[in-house]
Amino acid sequence: MWSFRLLLISLNVLGRAPVCGQAKTRLIPALGAKGAAAAQAALLTHVVSIARDWCEEEEQRRFRLWCSPDNRHPFFSQLAPDHQTRNQFDGDLGQRLLQIVQSELTSVEGVILLGGDGVSVSRQLLSQVESALLEVPVVMAPAEDGGYILLALKQLSADLFSGISWGSDQVVAESRQRLKKLGWQWREFPGQWDVDRPVDWQRFQEQMACHQ
Repeated sequence: MWSFRLLLISLNVLGRAPVCGQAKTRLIPALGAKGAAAAQAALLTHVVSIARDWCEEEEQRRFRLWCSPDNRHPFFSQLAPDHQTRNQFDGDLGQRLLQIVQSELTSVEGVILLGGDGVSVSRQLLSQVESALLEVPVVMAPAEDGGYILLALKQLSADLFSGISWGSDQVVAESRQRLKKLGWQWREFPGQWDVDRPVDWQRFQEQMACHQ
């Protein structure tokens, strides 16, 4: 009789409040400040819905929504109950990710980090990542723009988060170099995308229309 071991896992979504003029600034030229803020709200709502649904399927999965600038913004209360929200740490993206992983690994065996605009994420992908973590210490879901929408770990080195060119098309390439230097095995799931540009927003709208 086969026996399968399950990881106690924490799924962490990083989200920014849809504040007019501060949210999805690269969409403002096309959508205007209010339109970009509305887009931010729609993207994060979509990602959180998938993430929470996946976590609710199994008892060993825990959901966290990491909020910026903090979880007092009323929008966040529409997405998750207070006990599932946390304030993002200070610092650049690498410092914030590092501190999330450090804090979560004190009580779980595996941590998944997911961008709030990583709208190509699916419950199937999350389950594949969860399974892969049983075999390797790091799993990535690279995005088409050279970054990644998802990073999962069951062990930690600060080298994975310091000195990375966040926001550039070199994030995954630099992360691979760090993993090779550490001598860690990892797995990648290709074909992911997030929303940064007007063309991405159009793609998301078309995706949602197909599912209506």
